[in-house]
Amino acid sequence: MISGDNMKKHLIVKQKDRYTDEKNLMFDGYVDFMKKGSLISIEYVEKDQTTTVKVKADDDELQLERKGEIQTQLLFRHKETTIGSVLSEFGTIELGIYTHKYIRKDNIIALEYDILSEGEVTDGYRILWILKEDQA
Repeated sequence: MISGDNMKKHLIVKQKDRYTDEKNLMFDGYVDFMKKGSLISIEYVEKDQTTTVKVKADDDELQLERKGEIQTQLLFRHKETTIGSVLSEFGTIELGIYTHKYIRKDNIIALEYDILSEGEVTDGYRILWILKEDQA
């Protein structure tokens, strides 16, 4: 693939709660995929057909933006605490995010993190983005 290429790829997104082990298939379908230098960009619409997701994964960090009924902007850096925001009808809430793991390979992105509120863990998730070459 030539750097800067824009293409369609098959993507599966799996989420698992770190504390309850509840699993959720977030997405299974085709996405807009672009690689420019070391940056991978993925864009897709979730199962509800109204929420768009943009993922920008670089060597050192991942930016996740969700736009739908609730708008979310999150930043993940391996072994670091970052600040994210959630905008809903009730206003904007800032969240602390501690990233336990961030691994980015050519066809897989793995993320494991906790959501913090006033320094306390309120939730935690593992998310896998698994890219497959288009078989068409």
